[in-house]
Amino acid sequence: MITISILLPVYNAEAFLRETIDSILGQTFPDFELLAMDDGSTDRSAEIIQSYSDPRIHYKLCPHDFVSTLNKGIEITINQFIIETYNKMIKYI
Repeated sequence: MITISILLPVYNAEAFLRETIDSILGQTFPDFELLAMDDGSTDRSAEIIQSYSDPRIHYKLCPHDFVSTLNKGIEITINQFIIETYNKMIKYI
C-alpha cells in the first residue's frame, strides 16, 4: 500500500518540471506515488513527465480547469486509498 500520494498540478511548466520531478524522486522516503495532473499544457510538460520510467509516476491529462484538475487528483488518491483499505480488510476476514 502506498503511504504517500503527491499531487503535482502542471500547466506549461516545462522550465522547472524536470527539476521538480527529480527533486521528488531524490527523496529518501521511497514509498510514494507522484500524480502529475496536467491541466491542459501546451508546452513540452507531457513529454517531460512521460520520459520518466519510474513506476511511481502517474500522468493524467485533464481539461484546462485548475479546480477540476486538482479535484480529479484528490478523487484518484482517495479512491485508491479506499480500494486498498477495503482489500486489506477483506484479506483478514
